[in-house]
This record gives sequence, structure tokens and C-alpha cells, in this order.
Amino acid sequence: MYYSEILFKKEPYGFYHNLECDFACFALWKTARPYRDRIRELLTLKFEILLETEIIWTTENFKQNAARLYEAPIKSNVPKEKWPKGHEEKIGDTKFILFVVKDCNPHYTYAMSVSKKIELSNLNVVAAKYQIRDWIYDDLKTKFAVHSTNNIQEFFFQAPLILGVELFKKLMDGEKLKIPQIAKDLEGANGWNSYKEVFEILNLTCNYLVLRGFEGLPEENPEKDIDVLTDNYQRFASALGATQVAHQPYKGKVKVNSENISLDIRYIGDKYYDVAWTKEMLQTKVNRNSVFVPREDHYFFSLLFHAKVQKPKVKEKYISILERLAENLKFNWYDANKLHNDKAMGELLNGYFRANHYYYKDPLDKGVYKNEAVIKHIQSNRALTTKIWTKRIEGKLMEVLPVKTIKVLKKIKRKF
Repeated sequence: MYYSEILFKKEPYGFYHNLECDFACFALWKTARPYRDRIRELLTLKFEILLETEIIWTTENFKQNAARLYEAPIKSNVPKEKWPKGHEEKIGDTKFILFVVKDCNPHYTYAMSVSKKIELSNLNVVAAKYQIRDWIYDDLKTKFAVHSTNNIQEFFFQAPLILGVELFKKLMDGEKLKIPQIAKDLEGANGWNSYKEVFEILNLTCNYLVLRGFEGLPEENPEKDIDVLTDNYQRFASALGATQVAHQPYKGKVKVNSENISLDIRYIGDKYYDVAWTKEMLQTKVNRNSVFVPREDHYFFSLLFHAKVQKPKVKEKYISILERLAENLKFNWYDANKLHNDKAMGELLNGYFRANHYYYKDPLDKGVYKNEAVIKHIQSNRALTTKIWTKRIEGKLMEVLPVKTIKVLKKIKRKF
């Protein structure tokens, strides 16, 4: 099973996912290691232990491993010695004890984490973690000596990175493993040997799709960039170990086959596409050669939108792709000869937007080009956004301006 195939449903007695059992990791950081035997006893009472091992990271990649595990951005052009030290101080050193447990009677509901996230969590796991933390805090006054994954998605993110794909799959099959020690950094800590490795880990750890330019993947990527859509840009970046632009964390770089590959990470809510459209694309994505990509109709319309709205001119390579997709989808109304006609393509996109209740919005990424000659033909919420901001400004002015001045301004406004 892949990360994006995990589904929850609400039943009368709680929330349940579509795996037969739940799984969780417990990591004993430096100050918790003396409690190993006591913790093992507790976990044996509450769960089935599938793996108990000592993980050893390299000193070279310790900071990076800690940041990725806790889904903290690795900012480009910031030297390691200037990275925030909170996570590495919590972990203590390069060695820790890892337990992987199985729980066939999980109790899922919404719970608030230490980081104030309110998310579906297995309360059995959360309760065990807090009990262990209380033991250690009572003795040592150390707060976060033990870490656990709170839910199945977090387990799918962390376990493959810590253990590797093969060991993860064995554990998911319910196999009990006896491995006293595992000396390895997180997957991809020194870059990735191939795109096959990249997408093998992404499929297990993230909900994503490659928006375009995926025809050669996972064998080759001549463009040396990857444009993706996801529901969590930080989880995606951390899974890859990408370095991120400080003020634009949805942009970054990752090393694959000794080459620096540029990343554009589009996400739900960034207005790159309509929110409803992004959700629909992720829900209906297809697996093509072990790479998730948009369904063919979504690929056509999203590529047409990108080519006409987000670029000053249509790239040559997009012309043949759009023509092929239109032929496959039997879009007899599509005329490739009109691709350079802004009005015709704007009206075409508008028809699709109207039918699906999508609206054009200016993207949060200010570097995205806006082809106004096409945009003006597509239904948009720009007027509504302007009206909202106008009302807010008017409200603020009324708080600070004299009454007489406000009356004069209102008279002037009525004339326009």
C-alpha cells in the first residue's frame, strides 16, 4: 500500500483506516535509553513489537536527519552550524533505540499534539508515549525523551526513511525482525542514485503527483526539474531531503544521480490552480510506471492552463502533447491551430472552469507569470477579493478619521 491510498472513515465507534492493523514507531533518544527494558515491557503489554533495534546515524548527516525526521525545512545557503538546534538537542546524539509496533485494535480520534496540531491520532500510541515521557520527566526533568508516530500517515513517512524500503515492506507484511543494529542515515541523506529510488520513497511517504514533464520518468529527466502537486509541501521536501529557498519553501533542489534537480512544489491552497481542482487532481491521480501523474483529462486541462495562463508563450513541446491528449480523449472541439489565440483558449478554459465551478486566482508564488490576455476571459474571484480589501480599508479609515472627513469621502465615492 502507498501513502496516498490510506483512507479513513467515520464509524459509530470511532475512526478507522483501511489497513488491517495500525503501526507506530517509538524512538528512545539519548536520555531515554537507560529506560529501554522498562519501555519494552510496557510496549509488549499494549502492542505487538515487530522490531527493536539500535539506529546509528553518521555525524556528518546528523543535523540533516534530525531536521527531516521532524519535517523542518533545510534552508539553502544556510550553513549547518547556523541551523536551529532544537531537534538535534532533543535527540542527543547519533544513536537511538527504535521500536516498531503493531496495534490491531487502534483507537483513532482527533488529538492535539505538542506542536498544537489537531489531527487523527491513535490514542493507544499517544497514551503510551505520554506515560513513558512522564516516567522520565519525574526522574530527570527531561520533557521529550521519547518520540512516537501518532498516526498511520506519520508512520508511513518516518519508517521508510529510517529503515529503508525493503525493511519497511517486511514490517508491513507483519514480519518480526531481529536486527540488533542498523547503521544508516535517512534514505537519500547523500542524494539519490536514481529516479527509481526517488519515486519509490515518495510513493510510500507522500501524497503527490508530477504535474508535467513525466514522460521519461523514472528512467530519465532531461529537463533537470520536477514540478509536483501535493497536499503537504514540507512533508514532500523532507522526504526527499531537499534544500529549500528560505522565503519560498515550495522551491528547492535535490541531488539525483549526482545532478542538482530543481523542485517546484505546488500545494493545495497556493492558488497555482483552483483549490477544488487540486484536490480533484490528487484524488484521481494515476500510477504511471511507478510515478503518480494526473488523470489524462486533468493533464490536458492543467497543461493547457499552464501553457496559456502561466507562460508568456506556448512552449513548442506542449503543442504535440496537447494534440496527442486531445486525440486520445476524443476532444473533437480542440483545434491546435488556435493554441496561440488568447481569446479562443481563454474561452475554452473558461468553459471548463464554469462547468466545474473553478475560479482563477492570483497565485501566492509571485514569480508565476500571469498572461492577462487569457486571464480576462476566465471566471475569476479578483473582483470579490478587491471588494473585501476595500471594505477592510474603509473600516480601518472610519476608526481613525474624523466624522466630517468620512462624510466627504462617502459623497465623493457615490459620484464614481
